[in-house]
Amino acid sequence: MTKKETSKKVIKRDLELLEINLNESLVSEIHLATEISNYTISSGGKRIRPLISILVARCLNYSGTKIISLATAIELLHTATLIHDDVVDESEIRRGKLSVNKKWDAKHSVLIGDFVYSKAFQIIASLKDQNIIKTLANSTNKISEGEVMQLSLLKTFITEEEYFEIIGRKTAELFQASALSAAYLAKANSKQLSIIKDLSFAIGITFQINDDLLDYFGDSSKTGKKIGQDLVEGKITLPLIKAYRLSNDKNKLILRNALGKSSKEDMTNVVKIIRSSGAIEEVIKIRDKYFLICKKNILKLPNSSFRDYLLATTKVFNNIDI
Repeated sequence: MTKKETSKKVIKRDLELLEINLNESLVSEIHLATEISNYTISSGGKRIRPLISILVARCLNYSGTKIISLATAIELLHTATLIHDDVVDESEIRRGKLSVNKKWDAKHSVLIGDFVYSKAFQIIASLKDQNIIKTLANSTNKISEGEVMQLSLLKTFITEEEYFEIIGRKTAELFQASALSAAYLAKANSKQLSIIKDLSFAIGITFQINDDLLDYFGDSSKTGKKIGQDLVEGKITLPLIKAYRLSNDKNKLILRNALGKSSKEDMTNVVKIIRSSGAIEEVIKIRDKYFLICKKNILKLPNSSFRDYLLATTKVFNNIDI
């Protein structure tokens, strides 16, 4: 068996153990808590953040089993934020299924989100590593701040600086924490920690910019959410920011008036303006810049099949046909 085949087998095994751990970690004496939590976990998701964590650990020659516990905690943290997000956004669909908020109600969503958070931190505490505990606790705090910031700026044409502040906290933060905590687990040195910090934050930004493009130009059967959902919720993302800056007064008015609307006509007009303004090209240029930062830093890691796997995984976030 080649090294590439061996690494693929290791990652496959790690992801299988992750799924087992996720289901076992959410068992509760309260049947409804188990039912709702498992409903959320079984909704799928790409397990991107725990995968990044696993790959970073393996890239740094970590061979222990604690990485599965860490990856489980990271996916639970992410899941909890999604459950709470759906309450704030009043979202009805999550990963192609009814959201917890829609299938049950907001009260259940808030409480189950808290339950999943608490389960995550039980696992984190069991790792008994102060660097990991501090990294993930700080990350959770920054994510919450990002949510509050985004909420305060809904239906407002924010600046690029504000946009990157929001996605840095809401998205890139957990990517970075996922990778850094894995690096701490692998006993990385200071140089490696610096590399991991830079590449993981860049992964998060690349991922979010790509996701924002998918919101307007993706396939809802693949993304698991309605096209134009950000527009309907009044969230201003980079494609809209660029289109607004590049548009004439007439089109700027159309964009402003479309915020928070859900009509097919509004969506058609917005997509048309984004396409014709040159916004897509500018957004892709920025996304590619962050991906290059990511790629350069990944290539500074020890040469291995795991490193190749990590690079191939991140390339997926840098590819969208529009």
